[in-house]
Amino acid sequence: MGFKRIASMSLLQLAILALPVAAQDQPLTIAITDSAPPFAYRDEQGNLKGFNVDLVNALCQQLQRKCKLEVLRFPEVIAAVSSSRFDLGVANTLRTPERDKLVRFSRVIWRSTSSLIGLRELGGAQRNTLLAQEQTCAIAGSRQFGWLGEHAAKPPLAAGGNAELLEQLSQQRCTLALMPTQQALAFLQGKDGQRFGYIGAPLGDSGLGGDVHIALRPGSDNLKDQVDTALDALIRDGTHERLTRRHFPYSIL
Repeated sequence: MGFKRIASMSLLQLAILALPVAAQDQPLTIAITDSAPPFAYRDEQGNLKGFNVDLVNALCQQLQRKCKLEVLRFPEVIAAVSSSRFDLGVANTLRTPERDKLVRFSRVIWRSTSSLIGLRELGGAQRNTLLAQEQTCAIAGSRQFGWLGEHAAKPPLAAGGNAELLEQLSQQRCTLALMPTQQALAFLQGKDGQRFGYIGAPLGDSGLGGDVHIALRPGSDNLKDQVDTALDALIRDGTHERLTRRHFPYSIL
């Protein structure tokens, strides 16, 4: 075992020992979503699966804490953690100044971009040409929707979520969908997505990409230190990358 691995384990163990015994006995409560494959979803048997689920389980094992997961809708997670109903929120959350006022944030757990998704034959065209000619779509109220409103010639069609967005694309009500790159992967790898692909390079500016974090309840300085130390250990020993490769054909950190 290398020196760095021993050092990270020692720091984590010291942080855990610094907690009152009663706190260590209490399970960590974690709000998580189940509607963003391959990060979090239900399999055919209804079991919760995905990268976020695997990372949470590895994190709890590293912390030597029992964890209790509860599924919430994405818009509910920050509010639930901010009110201290939950210790942690794992919902592909980007850090923003507004959210900084409500919760604490862990170190980065993965990095996001956005991509245009369309029929494979559109892949050879220039992005500006496509935006000038094609009907686009994105989730209503999202940064992707706002970006298309500024850059596409035609007003984008609004969708209520990823499923509706991809249905619009599949039925060709729109020919280009703008969505988080990783969240399109499950569709593109599935039967319904074989005709489609990523169009052009990923977009990361103008709020279309950023660092993704775990949200922590306010006033949780000790817990944040423990979570960050545990995440550092999982990254350093290769666990994070092994979990990534279960769900993605590329690194996400």
